[in-house]
Amino acid sequence: MSNPYDKAHELAKSIKDSQEYSELTKSIELVKSDENLYKMVKNFFTLKTQIEIDMLSGKEESKEKKDNLKRLHDLVMAIPEGRKIIESQYRFQRLMGDIYKIIGEAINEGMEFFNFLQEKEEQK
Repeated sequence: MSNPYDKAHELAKSIKDSQEYSELTKSIELVKSDENLYKMVKNFFTLKTQIEIDMLSGKEESKEKKDNLKRLHDLVMAIPEGRKIIESQYRFQRLMGDIYKIIGEAINEGMEFFNFLQEKEEQK
């Protein structure tokens, strides 16, 4: 039987060695070398995260925030280094999403037992 901790360390190393991670770290370094682009990219990802948090918490969509995000997206994408960081972040995020899904599916059967907690809450 394999040791899950050893496999977790192997997975971490595999992620760090992946093309997606390598491209992301390279694009981060490129963006950090340009202070104006760095600020623009930081503002873009901060606003994107705020909108996602608002959505998840059930807040009403802010047209102003969405318009600002679109404007920032267009500005960042117009710069090759900005385009590279957005695209590499998306590819890395997709990789991590796939990994989370695989792990979630693997443990789902063992966790189904605990669904009774959710069922009790729904009955209230």
